[in-house]
Parts: sequence; structure tokens; C-alpha cells
Amino acid sequence: MRVREPEAAGGPMWTKLKRVPGYVWTLGSLVAGVVLGGLLPGPLGPVASATTALIKLIVLLVPLLILGALSPAIATLVKRGLAGKFAASVIGWFALTSTAAGLFGLVVSSIIFDVPFSSGSASGWAEARNMLGTFAHQSEASLPLLSIVGAVILGLIAVWIPRLDAVLARVERGIHAAGHRIAYVLIPIILMLGITIGVRFGARMGMGHYLTMTLYTAVLCLTWWAFFVFVIVRLITGRPVGKLITTYYIPTAAFAAGSQSSLATMPVNLANIKRYGVRDEVSDFVIPFGAIFNMNASAMAYVAYAPFVLTHIFGIEISWVVLLTAWPAIVVLTFASPGLPAGMGTALWSSTMFSAMLGLEDPVRATFVTTWMALSSGLPDMFRTATNVTDDGFSAVLFDTVFDRLFAKKTVRQRTGAVAVEAKALPAGPRPEPL
Repeated sequence: MRVREPEAAGGPMWTKLKRVPGYVWTLGSLVAGVVLGGLLPGPLGPVASATTALIKLIVLLVPLLILGALSPAIATLVKRGLAGKFAASVIGWFALTSTAAGLFGLVVSSIIFDVPFSSGSASGWAEARNMLGTFAHQSEASLPLLSIVGAVILGLIAVWIPRLDAVLARVERGIHAAGHRIAYVLIPIILMLGITIGVRFGARMGMGHYLTMTLYTAVLCLTWWAFFVFVIVRLITGRPVGKLITTYYIPTAAFAAGSQSSLATMPVNLANIKRYGVRDEVSDFVIPFGAIFNMNASAMAYVAYAPFVLTHIFGIEISWVVLLTAWPAIVVLTFASPGLPAGMGTALWSSTMFSAMLGLEDPVRATFVTTWMALSSGLPDMFRTATNVTDDGFSAVLFDTVFDRLFAKKTVRQRTGAVAVEAKALPAGPRPEPL
């Protein structure tokens, strides 16, 4: 008698649904929410209000997320940074590119949206003092910043205390596991965010804002990609870009955009960059470490989003002083952003920080945070992830070239030393007679 195999939990329909990529669910939920909210603003108004209340609750968890995600990353940074000159060079390069990317986003967005140096008639110093006062009175801004400082201190201490380091490692694994499991849990939240945008702006304007944000992100990422390909790879390393694009970039970027996860793309990234010709000694360190530490496209985008959302959508003036204050904090936070689910942590905290710096009050503050999170998800997140991941590969190409040069110098020094030793070992012969 043949025994029938039991069906998978949930039945064949659930199995088919699970095969649908997560980014399809995310994008579909967001678009459906915007359309529904725009067409039915009255009936779905309570959903928008509930979403605003949910965002307020999530904001309270931001400092804990920062502390739990950033402190293990700092500990890993310190431990791997002590591995030698090569590791220190990779770490320094990633820190430099993320800082430069954030500055690039700041400058470009300031030019596009005509951002003044300071707001109103106040000088830059006066506005900076006012913002410091805002941080002192608004915990939504001060607590995340204090969490960054605390995470750095905790990560440094963990290097010398193995038990604390083990605890932080477990916390990091827990956050990463939650990030993988929460992918489908985020779908109803994304739907609610879309509904809130639809109720707030209407279906047509809401979709217009989203498509503009997508195009804006694509242009930023494409410009940064061109810098890496034609300046770093072609000009500095001298390697051809044709094979790099076809063999490495296209398949890796496509997978990264689909998965929306640097960690999930890491095996594909490693395989493709090795297929291009980068040696194992370089790729096996640069790619995994970059997946954790290097989020330069995110640093660029989350600084550049502020003038777009605040000035273009909400009509709120923003200044260079605000952007320059937020820039280094966002760069530091992106060092741990892969541990936060679907990039929502960075979007949530950066929007919370900007709203607090400008002194926004509810309900404008909650609407602003909700709008920022919704507009930065889906297609913009796909562009950011693809750029983050492939920048790791481009950096591996750079260090592979540097490794070649260092290895050649080392070989020359070894040969020179061997010749000198051999010359010393030779017996001294008779001196020639003077002419």
C-alpha cells in the first residue's frame, strides 16, 4: 500500500505564495496601499491614524536597535582592524567612501533644492546652538545619538571582555535572524504606510512622490556607480570595465536588488567577483566585511533624502547646518544598518533625527516619519542595496590590484636581500694589482 506524502504546512497555495520574491510583495503592498488610501481616504482614515500611532511606538525602540546592532559591529571592526595593514586599509577605505558618499549626497541635494547655509535670519552658529537645545529637550533625537556613543564604548569594551563580546555576538545573530524572519511581517506594515501616503496626499500625488523618489535614488546611485567604475576601477587600477560589467556587475546587482539584502547576496557576490578574477585572499576578506560595514549608497541617500522630503513634499526649510550635523551621524549608523530589518532601521532613525532637529511636532512629525519610511522602501531600497553590494566588489578589484603591487615589492625586497646574503657568503678573493 502506497503511503501518501503529507502536504507542506499551509497547503500548495501557501507554497506557491512563498515562492514569490519578497521585493514583489513589498512593492505591490506599497503601491496598493497608496492607491487604496487615495481612493478611499474616508474609510481608510482610521488605518492611517493607527499607522501613525504604530510609528510612534516603533520610534521608542530605535535607541535599543542602534545599541544592539552597532556595538557588535564596532567590536568586529576593532578586532579585525588589528589583523594587519591590509585589514586596516580595507576598513579605512570603507569608512572613507561612506563619508565621501554622505558628503556627495549632501552637496547634490543642496544644489538641487537650493538649500541655504542657515535658516531665516539666524547665523549658522546661532542655528547650531538652537539645534543643540532641541537635542537636549527632545529624546527622539538625543537618545539615538547617545545610543551611538554608548554602542561605540560598549563595542570597545567588549574587545577586552570575552563574555560581553559573546553576548553582543548573540544579540547580533538575533537581529540578523529577525531580519530574515520579519520580511513577510513587514508586508502589512508597508501596506499601512502606503495607505497613509494615499490618505495624506491622494493616489495621484502619492504615486508621483514615490516615482520621483525612485528616480532621484536611481540618479544618485548611478552617479556613484559611475565614479567607482570609471575612476576607481578604470583609471586607478587600469582594468577594463567591459568584462567587469558583464561578468560581475549585472548578475550581482540583479540578485542584490531582488533580495534587498547585502548579507543574502554575499555568496553570489563572492562567486561572481572571483569569476571576474579577484584572488581568494582579497575577496574572502573584503566582500564579507563590506557586507557588514560598507553601506555607502545608504549614507549618500539618507542624507540626500532630507531636502527632498522636507522641502519638496512638506515645504519645510532645511539648511546646510542641519545637513552637516546629521551627515556624520548617519554615516556611523550605516556601519550597522545590515543588521536592521529591510533597511527600515536606518530610514526610521534618520527621519526621526531630522524631525527632532527641526523641532517638528505631532501630527506633522509622525506623518513626516511615515512618509519618509514609505518613500524610501521598495524600488529605492533595491537601488541602494545593488549599489552597496557591488561597491564591495569594486573595492575588492582595487585591493586586488594593490595586493599585486605590494606582493611584487615584497618579492623584489626578498630577492635583493637574498643577493646581499649570498654576496656576503662568498669568500673574499685576492685584490687586483694596481695598474
